[in-house]
Amino acid sequence: MCALDLISESVYTLRDSTEESTPEVVPSYPTLSVLTRYIITSRQASESAWIFFTSDPTTFKPLVMKVLRPFRDIRYDLSGVTERQRCQFEAFQQNSVFTPEVYIGLACLHNQPSEEDYILIGDIIKQPTQAALEQDAEYALIMERLPDDRRFDQLLQDDEGAVQNFLDTLTCHIANLHKHRTPSLTEEESAYWGSYPQLQRKLEENLAFLALVLDKENSPSMKATVERLTTGLRQIFTEDRYAHSLEQRIQAGYIKHCHGDIKSLNIWITTDSADDQQHHLSVKLLDAIDFNPLFRNIDILSDFAMLVIDVWARTCSATFARRMIDNYLQLTHQDDTPTWTIFTFYLVEKAIVAAAINILFDNQLELGLRLLHLAQEHLNLLVNFWLYQPA
Repeated sequence: MCALDLISESVYTLRDSTEESTPEVVPSYPTLSVLTRYIITSRQASESAWIFFTSDPTTFKPLVMKVLRPFRDIRYDLSGVTERQRCQFEAFQQNSVFTPEVYIGLACLHNQPSEEDYILIGDIIKQPTQAALEQDAEYALIMERLPDDRRFDQLLQDDEGAVQNFLDTLTCHIANLHKHRTPSLTEEESAYWGSYPQLQRKLEENLAFLALVLDKENSPSMKATVERLTTGLRQIFTEDRYAHSLEQRIQAGYIKHCHGDIKSLNIWITTDSADDQQHHLSVKLLDAIDFNPLFRNIDILSDFAMLVIDVWARTCSATFARRMIDNYLQLTHQDDTPTWTIFTFYLVEKAIVAAAINILFDNQLELGLRLLHLAQEHLNLLVNFWLYQPA
C-alpha cells in the first residue's frame, strides 16, 4: 500500500476522525496528501472484496468503502495489485455512467483495514484517471451509503400493490437507460460481441460454470438437471436458428456497453421524502460489471433478462415477470417473434448463471434451485417453439 511500501522525503498529514487527535507524519510518495482515518462501524467480506461501512468525520455522511482482495477464479483475476487497481478504476468509470450520484471517487489505501477498526485513506479523487493513480498502490472505491431497507430484495417483500409499483418504475427506468444512456459500441465491437460464434463460446463458458455446482451439490437430481440443461441448450442454440436474428440485432444497434449485473442485490429504490412512499421514486443501480467485457458488452435484452429472472425466482410470480417483459418490450419497441426467441434464450442463460452463483458463492441453495427450475421451464418453451417451426 502506498504509505507502507515506499519511503521518500515528502510527507502526508494525518487527519483523524476524532477531534482531539494530533497530526502525524507518514513517509510516502512525493505527492502531498492528507490522510484521513475513518472509523469502521461494520464490515462485510466476500472472496473477492471487503466492504467497510463508515462515515465522513466532518459531515457524518454515511459512506461505503470497497477494497478488493487477492482472488482468482474462472470469472476474474484479482491476484495482483495492478489488476485490482485497474478493476477499481474501471468500476468507478462504469458505475459513474449508471449511478453517478452514488459513486464518489477513489482513494489510496494506507493501512490494512481488514485487520484494524479503521480505514486510512488519502485524498478522495473524484475524477480519477488511470495515469493519476500511484503505481502498485491499493485503492478504495468510495460510495455513498444507501438505506438497507430500500434495497430491492427487501422491497420485493412488500405488499403486492407496492411491489407492482416498484417493478413498473424499475422497468421504465431500465428501458430509458437502454435507449438513452447506455453507451453504444463501435460497429466492429458490436459485430464481435453480438455474433453467434461469440455467444456460442460464451454459452460453453457458462455451462462449464454451471457444472461446478456438482462439486458442491452432487445429488442424482442435481446431476440430472445440469445434464438436461446442458444438452438442451446445446441442441437449441444452433447457428441456423439464431445467427440471422443475432445479426439483425447487431445492425439495429442493440449490442451496447451495458450494466451487466442488474439484479435485486444491486438495486436501490429510494424516495424523495419519508412521507411520500409511492411517488418520486429514484432507481439506483450499483455494481456494474467491470472485470470482463464478455459480460458487459451485451445485447440490451440480455441485460434486462438478468433482472427478470431474478425477480421471477425471488417472487415466484409469473404475473410480475410477464408484466415486466411486456412493458419493457413495448417501451423499447421490440415486440416481435425473433425478439421473443432471443430473449427467452437469454432468460435460460441468465438463470443458469445466477443459479451457479447462488449455490457456489452465496449459499442460497433454495434460490438456486428455483432458478434452475425456471431455466428448464423456459428451455422447454424454446424446444416447443422450434419443434413446430416449418423446415
